[in-house]
Amino acid sequence: MLRVPHARSAVAVIVAIALALTLPASPAFAASVPPKAGLVNYVGASTTSLTVDWADIPGATSYYVYAGTSHAQVTRPEHPVNQKTTTSKATVTGLKPGVAYFIQVRGVSSAGMGPRSSPVAHETITAQATLPASWPSYHAVSWNVCSNVCSGIASRKTVIDKRIAELAPDIVALQEASKYTAAPSGYRFAYNGQNDILIRTGRFAPVAAKSGGATSGATLFPSTYASAGKGMSWAAVRHSSGAYLLVVNTHLVVGTSTSVVRQREYEAGKLADAISATLTRLNKTHRSLTDWTKAPVIVLGDFNTHKSRTGDKTMAVLEQRGWHDAYDQARVLSLQHYNTANPTMSLTPFVSVTWGDHVDKVLVRPSRSVVFRWANAGKTAGGKWIGPLGSDHHPLSVRLGLR
Repeated sequence: MLRVPHARSAVAVIVAIALALTLPASPAFAASVPPKAGLVNYVGASTTSLTVDWADIPGATSYYVYAGTSHAQVTRPEHPVNQKTTTSKATVTGLKPGVAYFIQVRGVSSAGMGPRSSPVAHETITAQATLPASWPSYHAVSWNVCSNVCSGIASRKTVIDKRIAELAPDIVALQEASKYTAAPSGYRFAYNGQNDILIRTGRFAPVAAKSGGATSGATLFPSTYASAGKGMSWAAVRHSSGAYLLVVNTHLVVGTSTSVVRQREYEAGKLADAISATLTRLNKTHRSLTDWTKAPVIVLGDFNTHKSRTGDKTMAVLEQRGWHDAYDQARVLSLQHYNTANPTMSLTPFVSVTWGDHVDKVLVRPSRSVVFRWANAGKTAGGKWIGPLGSDHHPLSVRLGLR
C-alpha cells in the first residue's frame, strides 16, 4: 500500500532538496575536483630571478611551478617541476640575465593534480646601473591621447588632465597630441606638437636655447617602405637636483603589413640615429652645462609593436643599438596582462596572457638605468576599467633612475 507523505514532511523534503541545490559544495565534494590554476602574474624580477603570484585555488594544498626558456619546453608533459610551494607565490632563481622564461603553475589537492595554467613569459633583467643613495629617481608617463583621430578631445582632455594630476609624474610624453594645446595645472610644455613633452613645474625646467643651438625640436622619418609614422620630438631638461636629461617622445608607424613592418623597423634605426645626433649637437652648443654625449636619456612613445607579433624586428633593431624596453628591465610589474592599447575604448580590459601585448613603451639603456616599477596606469575596479576613458590607450607609468 502506497503511503502519502504528511504535508509537513513533504515540505521538509522540498526544503532539503532546495538547500542541496543552492548551498556551496561541501569540502569533501570540492576536494574531489582537481584544483584549476588561474592567470599567473609576474610581480618581480632581478638579473637572476623572476617572481610570480596567482590567486589562491580552493582546495589546493600545494602548487607545482614549472619554468623553461620556451613555450614548447615548459608545456611538455615530461618537463620537470622547478619547485613546490604551499603558498600562491614563487620566486624562480638561478636564471640567466636578459633571458625570457616561461612559467606555468598547477594546484595539487587530495583529488590529485589540476591542469596547468596558461604559460606566461617575462625576461630577467639584462643589467642595472649602480646608483648612489642620493641619486634622483624620475616618474615618467607615456600616453597616446588620440587627439586628432578619436572624437571628443575637448571632454576627454578633462579626464586626461585629471589622471595626470592623480599620477603626478615628473615627465609626460603624449602621442597623437596635435589638438592637446594647453598644459595641465602644474606642468609646462618642453615641446608642444604632435608628440608632446610635458615636465612638472618644480621638478624639471627646460634648458635655455642658445643662438644656433636649439634645446628642443622634432624629427620626421622618411617614408621609405610605406607611409611614415609621426617621428620623434625631443627636449633637453634640467632636474631640480642639477642633473641634465634628454627626453625623447616617438610614435612609430602603425600596421602589420609587410611593407609597414619594414618601415617601422627602418624608423627604429632612424630613431636611434636621431638620438645620437641630437646628443652630439647639444654637446657642441651646450657643452658648458654637461657632457651631453654621456647624458642620461629616456625614450617614451607608441612603438606599435609587441612581443607576440612574429616577423617584426622593430625592438630587435633598438636592442642592437642598446635600447631596451623598461617592461623587461622592471624590478616590479603591475597589470602587465592588461593591454595599454584599447582600440574600442571598452571598459572590459584586453588581456594578453603570455607576454602582455604593450605597444606603448619606455626605453632605457640597461647598464645606465634602474627601472624600479612598470605599471599599466589605467584606473580599475572589479576587473574593469573605470570610465569615462581619456583615450583609446591607457597611460603607462614607469619609475626609474638614470645615469
